[in-house]
Amino acid sequence: MNYTKRKVETMHEMGLAANIIDMVAGELDRRGIARGKLRVVKITVGKLTQIVPESLRFGLGIKAETAGFGSVDFVINEAPLKLKCGACGFESLLSRSPACEGFTMACPSCGANEPKIIGGREFSIDSIEFDD
Repeated sequence: MNYTKRKVETMHEMGLAANIIDMVAGELDRRGIARGKLRVVKITVGKLTQIVPESLRFGLGIKAETAGFGSVDFVINEAPLKLKCGACGFESLLSRSPACEGFTMACPSCGANEPKIIGGREFSIDSIEFDD
């Protein structure tokens, strides 16, 4: 990966990281919990979101430190691309990118080419953990 592409990816994720930190800060403030008590934030990122987990984690670390959170563990789970056949209803996980050479969207069960995306677009804060 060249420097320019990495810089653009990181810039995209930095904006997302800032929004996540703002939401977490708002929730802690609402509950009356000091920022220094935050320990873990669990996030789900779908394969189709174009979010690079490592870049997001980097941005979250920087934003958390500047917001006064101290050391926080950001656990980022990557949700796979999940398809459902429009013909037979068979569900499958896609393990490689659709851009790969030789890629087909044919159903492994019935052979139909009627895929519906049912997973891989997720982007959520799943939980926050803090000291009592």
